Amino acid sequence: MIEIDEQFEAIFERSQRVLNTHARSFAEAARFLSPNARRSAAILYAFARAADDFSDEESLGTREQRMQMLSALRFALLNAAKPGAVNSSNPTATTVGVMLLKHGVSFCIPLYFLDSLCEDSQSRQIKSTDELLRFAYGVAGTVGQMLRPILGAPAEAEQHAMALGVAMQLTNIARDVIEDAGRGRCYLPAQWGASLQMMARPASDTQRREAFAMLERLLMLAEDFYAYAENGLRYIPSGNRRAIQIALVLYRGIGRKIQREGPSRYWTGRANLGKFEKWSLMSRALLFPKTPGAPPMRDVVTCDLSHLRGVPGFPA
Repeated sequence: MIEIDEQFEAIFERSQRVLNTHARSFAEAARFLSPNARRSAAILYAFARAADDFSDEESLGTREQRMQMLSALRFALLNAAKPGAVNSSNPTATTVGVMLLKHGVSFCIPLYFLDSLCEDSQSRQIKSTDELLRFAYGVAGTVGQMLRPILGAPAEAEQHAMALGVAMQLTNIARDVIEDAGRGRCYLPAQWGASLQMMARPASDTQRREAFAMLERLLMLAEDFYAYAENGLRYIPSGNRRAIQIALVLYRGIGRKIQREGPSRYWTGRANLGKFEKWSLMSRALLFPKTPGAPPMRDVVTCDLSHLRGVPGFPA
């Protein structure tokens, strides 16, 4: 944890506003973090959100302009090792760099995160399950790795932290098919039979059922990763564990709501948890904290992500 001076506090306050605005489920979970972890997690989120917006939001400029913005984030991150680094043009990114340095996190992890967002900054159709998982690891599993030491969890938890990031990204993909299609992107693999047109606007009941079956396949894959991540909660110190368990159950709850509502509801609007649904999930997590048990039936890190073994920063 870096020293909390006035400048750091100002960065935290700006970051907290970003978190509250754009990640309500995680913001609610983060209230249960220790004060130091909450500050650092908010700043990490604000950095990741800015990078994601530069990848996605055409309102921020042309693709070339947005890639320049991502390059500026990279420069500010790498600037962290220099004296007076937090006085850079992007203090949030540089503060993240300082935090990662203090925690001994290899910079190849945030750099792979930024590279993955650059690759994702234009229209695309994911071709295979391997490509889907590589994408999910790049844009979210890496964030789990960066968050892990902020929570005080040891290196043994890194695969589980990465798995939770992947699971949450798969849930986001399942929820945001229509929105992503508006940007010319389809993250469900063509290998499964998915296409942008079919997933965004299925023309018949038969097509809706076929498209929804692919969403269910995606969410079942996410369930593997949630189960693996859940089994790693034991590594997180008790002062931060419940916050991550709440984040897990809320995101997992979105996917399960999509499955419950079925194809007749999916294309009528984006799935969100209501206040009562959130309260119910959170209260169960708080009153009956999960006792990690047996790992899932198959080791998702070994089976599903074996093709990523050579990626710099992927947890061994």
